[in-house]
Amino acid sequence: MQQILNQGYGYGFAVGLGAAFALLMVFITRVLAKYMGQVQNSERFTTASRSVKAGLISSATVSAWTWPATLLSSGAWSYAHGISGGYFYAVGGALEVTLFMFLAIQIKRRAPAAHTIPEIFQVRFGKWGHITFLCYCMATNVLTSALLLLGGSQAFATTTGMHTVAASFILPLGVIVYTALGGLKATFVSDWIHTVIIYVILLVLIFYMFCTSSLIGSPGKMYELLKEAQILHPAPGDSYLSFRDSDMNFLAWSVTLGNLCSVFGDPGYAQRAIAADARSVFEGYLMGGLCWWIIPMGLGSSAGLACRALLNNPVSVTYPNELTDFEVEAGLPVIYGMTAIFGKSGAAAALVMLFMSVTSATSAELIAFSSVVTYDLYRTYFRPRASGKELVLAAHTFVVAFGIFMAALSTVLNYVGVTVGWLLSFVGIILTPTVSIVILTLFWNKMTCLSLVIGAPVGTITGVVCWVGATYHYGNGVVDKTTLMITEATFIGNIVALGSTPIYVAIISYLKPDQVPFDMDVLATGFELADDVDEEGRKAIVVTDAEKHVLKKQVWTSALANSIILFGCHILVPLALYGSGYESTKAAFVAFIVINIIWVVLASAYIILTPLWQGRESIWTVTLALIGKLPDSKDEADSHESVEILVSPKDAASSH
Repeated sequence: MQQILNQGYGYGFAVGLGAAFALLMVFITRVLAKYMGQVQNSERFTTASRSVKAGLISSATVSAWTWPATLLSSGAWSYAHGISGGYFYAVGGALEVTLFMFLAIQIKRRAPAAHTIPEIFQVRFGKWGHITFLCYCMATNVLTSALLLLGGSQAFATTTGMHTVAASFILPLGVIVYTALGGLKATFVSDWIHTVIIYVILLVLIFYMFCTSSLIGSPGKMYELLKEAQILHPAPGDSYLSFRDSDMNFLAWSVTLGNLCSVFGDPGYAQRAIAADARSVFEGYLMGGLCWWIIPMGLGSSAGLACRALLNNPVSVTYPNELTDFEVEAGLPVIYGMTAIFGKSGAAAALVMLFMSVTSATSAELIAFSSVVTYDLYRTYFRPRASGKELVLAAHTFVVAFGIFMAALSTVLNYVGVTVGWLLSFVGIILTPTVSIVILTLFWNKMTCLSLVIGAPVGTITGVVCWVGATYHYGNGVVDKTTLMITEATFIGNIVALGSTPIYVAIISYLKPDQVPFDMDVLATGFELADDVDEEGRKAIVVTDAEKHVLKKQVWTSALANSIILFGCHILVPLALYGSGYESTKAAFVAFIVINIIWVVLASAYIILTPLWQGRESIWTVTLALIGKLPDSKDEADSHESVEILVSPKDAASSH
């Protein structure tokens, strides 16, 4: 394994960038409190006053779903399997986000006053149903957070020689500071800044690689290099330019199904739905999914393929050898590919992207965990009459405590020898039952508490048993950490855990039904706001009839969009290409790369410019105040309607 950069880069990025972002977020939080009247209370800390517009919801969705695995695994898949790798990773991940639109819309329709998604279970099922889902929810939160830090720390360690323990603890340090001080509001601003930086680096990479680089310089040259690579190092399937690769297909579906729980069961995604303005949920998640799609596909089709195409060139980090299995599993093809194209500056740029993905996604997990523990444990079971100040103090405490805990867990997993790919498969099989129980809770009024308490754990056990059994079969009687990663076995475990749970829930609900089906309208009034809620917070929990009508129509639009992505992009196109054995021609490959380039430009423009446009009035107000053109007194600040950062005051007022 090649160490490309020295430790100074690792510690410099982790400490320097972390401190810079912490100071920036603290400054923004203070400015908002002083000039926009956004004094931190419990409702604003947890829900961002439920008034965030579509642009910031989209950028936050992209940020939360751009894990280190997004950047690293998409490139590794492209390196190992060719053009199908980046495509499969992208379409699978985008589908998971767009499917969550159904849930996000339903949360705004049914439970606009909820602080967390487990709170909905508490109102719907009472204590035992709440505790059951809380176990799944917090397990998803914990394992997802550990996976984020594990991927980031391993990449920093292998690229710079930085110690993995140091990386695990230093990377989240700045995030803990600004999340604890700024709450969900700070994470939205941070998400936007981080995402902008990732898009800028991706734009530079793609345009330089396919337009001016002396090593590649055009999509046509990349095509020729991949044809040569097929001769020197044959692909697992027919070709690096073909979709005829059974391992890739099994792996793609296994990860897609497994990662569903990382969206549906992760409180961070529900937190964004709760924070969104009712009219912004659909656009925010749809555009977030489409804009996220191009990050793994674009990165895999550029850096990932470049790492493969340039193996026979002295610029390759591993020249003249292929990457080892460990290097591929650690996601290093992206870093090696960018190094081959740009030299050490490429490796540094890759580390910046990794830092952005780790810290932005970590901030979402921190605030989600803090909110769940504050409202679903502390207030529900320990201090039901807690004041707003006590809730804020508890939330701050839990942010810091969880940040330290996730760093420690990442360290343990690293020393045990767990890789990002292994943990992805494990998380999916164990926690996939959350997908169906969340959907049924919000959409089916005949689901019972007993079916939840029994059905979800039995679904998990069924998935694990089938996973181990399939491993025993496909692994020739050997079951260990390595054979458990056999793609057929992980696919079987994921599909069984996902599919069996709703069957168990339905059977139990019909065998022992409740005397009266649950009245879904109860969810609209079953939540208690803290005593420090302001007028903006009270208005935000009221969804007007007009907004409900819009949300109802958007459910059907979501169904159409997801049908196109699922059946068209994830099933029909790959199966047709697989069954026909089609190998891309040069013209088709060039068209594919051109589409990638156009998509990156459009996605970047939307994510960068839309939040600025939607928040233009707030930005102008703050700018005038900072240059001394507006009074900075508290009375003047309070005269403005309090709005979320980058949310237009005019729009926020008219929406209510």
